[in-house]
Amino acid sequence: MKKFTLSLSIVMIILVLSACGAKKYEPQAINEATDKCAVCNMQVKDDQFATQAVLKDGKSLKFDDIGCYNEWKSKNGTEQVGATFVRDYHTKEWIELEKAYYVYDKSFKSPMAYGIYSFKDKATAEKFISENGKGKLMTGSELGSHTWERNKDKMKHMKDSHKPGDEGKQDMKDGHGGSEAKKEEPKVAH
Repeated sequence: MKKFTLSLSIVMIILVLSACGAKKYEPQAINEATDKCAVCNMQVKDDQFATQAVLKDGKSLKFDDIGCYNEWKSKNGTEQVGATFVRDYHTKEWIELEKAYYVYDKSFKSPMAYGIYSFKDKATAEKFISENGKGKLMTGSELGSHTWERNKDKMKHMKDSHKPGDEGKQDMKDGHGGSEAKKEEPKVAH
């Protein structure tokens, strides 16, 4: 009887410990036909700028720019967020926001003109800065103290380059350019 009780106790402990394990959150694939940014309602492109918050209830919120995620986070907090993912600038691989490295320069083009690019490792981010001769390196935790200002000149350029009748035209009152705006990107080394 003692062996049975001991065996049962061990099985119960294993079950309890496995039930207490942290829930694993995974990013969902981007569907350009249906996914809209949770903040600006723009199309979320399947590109290096897509950002995604997976909530604890399993719902996934998608953003066309990390700046839109920051705006959502400022209004809603992070209590309901299970994990947040960004994409590597070169590979488009999903990375947890806290584990990525970021390069900011106001001249960098991004969907909402926040000018932040994410990288899977520090060495790649530093190489990008070196090759482009500009950019400020930041960690995920340093994003909290970033100023999050949009480049007004880039926003004006996006607005001016938008032509009526273009595919994906959007309301331009806040500088959201259509998906056909030309990209002026820094050098990219793979």
